[in-house]
Amino acid sequence: MKISYCSLGCKVNLYESEAIINEFIDKGYELVDFDQMSDVYIINTCTVTTTSDAKSRKMIRQATRKNKDAIIAVMGCFSQLNPEQVKKIPGVNIVLGTTNRHKMVELVEEALIKRENKCLIAEYSDIKDYEELKIKKYNHKTRGFVKIQDGCNNFCSYCAIPYARGPIRSRKKEDVIAEIETLTAQGMKEIVLSGINTGTYGKDFLNYNFSNLLADIVKEVENLGRIRISSIEATEISDELLTTISENKEHFCQHFHIPLQGGCNNTLKRMNRKYDIAYYYQKIVKIREYFPDVNITTDCLAGFNGETERDFLDSVEFIKSLNFGEMHIFPFSPRPNTMAYKLPGRIDGITQKFRVNELLTINKIKALEYREKFIGKIVEVIVEKNEAGLAFGHSSNYLEVEFFSEKAKSNDLVHILIEKAGYPVSRGVAIDV
Repeated sequence: MKISYCSLGCKVNLYESEAIINEFIDKGYELVDFDQMSDVYIINTCTVTTTSDAKSRKMIRQATRKNKDAIIAVMGCFSQLNPEQVKKIPGVNIVLGTTNRHKMVELVEEALIKRENKCLIAEYSDIKDYEELKIKKYNHKTRGFVKIQDGCNNFCSYCAIPYARGPIRSRKKEDVIAEIETLTAQGMKEIVLSGINTGTYGKDFLNYNFSNLLADIVKEVENLGRIRISSIEATEISDELLTTISENKEHFCQHFHIPLQGGCNNTLKRMNRKYDIAYYYQKIVKIREYFPDVNITTDCLAGFNGETERDFLDSVEFIKSLNFGEMHIFPFSPRPNTMAYKLPGRIDGITQKFRVNELLTINKIKALEYREKFIGKIVEVIVEKNEAGLAFGHSSNYLEVEFFSEKAKSNDLVHILIEKAGYPVSRGVAIDV
């Protein structure tokens, strides 16, 4: 029996997809690529933007056309918020949201026999407990994502994810550490701690927080390699956390992804973000005091409702002052049922596109400036692929680096002397293979 999957959106979705596929492989299913003929197709959907919605629908329909007799199972944020829309797509057999994923194997095997359609969507008010999913092995990955948390309580005005994911729930420390131990024992040299709102880990526990978890991972996991934090809000970065990371520098990647979203106070207030630009700036300064070579990356929305020309110009100047190593720029996408959907001052498409392009231009300049600082320096790179002697991987501070080597293999840890800075890829020479 063959199974295939498509995972859209964030690293949490990727983790959940891999965990479920692990279960199917344990049951004897053969994993094949999504573009191949399969008996079962699983689509893990995303709803962070209107484009994500459209791509989710596209991938579901694409699966239904591949094999009219296949079982089509849909899960994720888009199906959580739009179950009726998904159910109406011809060929869909199973509709889950962001809960009940642990039942996927059971539901698929039942559908293979009975050919009955099922839809299991939990109401927002019923999403209370962390749903334990486990990964025993990653398929063709050199970087292992470990989910530690789910849900979000922030309710930023533009975001539908709290409604799709529910309130914050933290995974048991013992389960997090056990999974990291399993992956590390298999030789995985980098673990990425992931969550919907990663830095809130432990807020639903008594006297145990994210910093405590990091300290325990270092203390309890044998042969631990690199730990990377997938994303963290500025409001979740405490002195305690920075001290814990600083005291264990050999294990923690010199990279923080800290979403900014809006670069002026007027916009941040309309976004219902929980800080102003002065607070965010001071956090960045503090991080760089601890880690001078750190790569700080971010997300920014362009053309948010009510963003005046003055607001945009102020945002540009603030963003330039932060010297990000990389920015992910997104045009604001109105999401139904969010507060921002009803905000006045919708920005026209031409203006929004101009602002996106302006920020993309700044990103290219600043990203290259950051990379140029490492010319002549040595960085540690985990090899992700080697094609005809040209190897590629990422450093601790998330520099994309390529170098020539016939010997370097996937998952090797190699020291690279950076000779030429580039964006997105710098080039270097291996000094130990």
